[in-house]
Amino acid sequence: MLKHMILVGELKTGEKLRQDDLAERLGVSRAPLLSAFSKLEKEMLVELIPRRGAFVKQYDLSELVDIYEIRLRLEPLGAAEAARNANDRQIAELVEVCRRFAELAARADERVKEVDYEFHMKVMELSGNQLLYNIISSYSIIPIANFYGFFKEPSASAEEHQLLCDAIGSQNVREARRRMFAHVDSSRRRLIEHIRETRG
Repeated sequence: MLKHMILVGELKTGEKLRQDDLAERLGVSRAPLLSAFSKLEKEMLVELIPRRGAFVKQYDLSELVDIYEIRLRLEPLGAAEAARNANDRQIAELVEVCRRFAELAARADERVKEVDYEFHMKVMELSGNQLLYNIISSYSIIPIANFYGFFKEPSASAEEHQLLCDAIGSQNVREARRRMFAHVDSSRRRLIEHIRETRG
């Protein structure tokens, strides 16, 4: 639940995680909450600072560029393997996630960030490469990249997701790899443009 609150932006980047308030809101004691803090620290979503407490980890924009560079190298591999390995049932599941993302994007619903994470992780799951899935899931590189919101319109991401779904569904390995690279790279480019604009 705590991870969900971070993913959807209910807990903001840099925000202090107040144990008493969160324990009351989540209906848990402090012990499981501290355990959750520790787990999320390993996933790079929470930062534990001695004598100050726990905070939603705040990333510098240049660190986000590095995260996108990692995604550019890993996710196209996952998309290619998904096109090669996914069965009809798995493809249908991916199409359903794609549809939900498009609906939320059209309504400008804040939950679109969470479903974006679900979509990308579903592609990695369909790859059949458990190590790749674990790397991307364990380090939460997709929600970290979305900490500051999308750097392009969610409607544009929805169109790119659909093209990727089509490539995976038709078992076009080369096209799936290309579509995923283009999808992640367009966000990386917009992030770099945003950094240049804000720094003058």
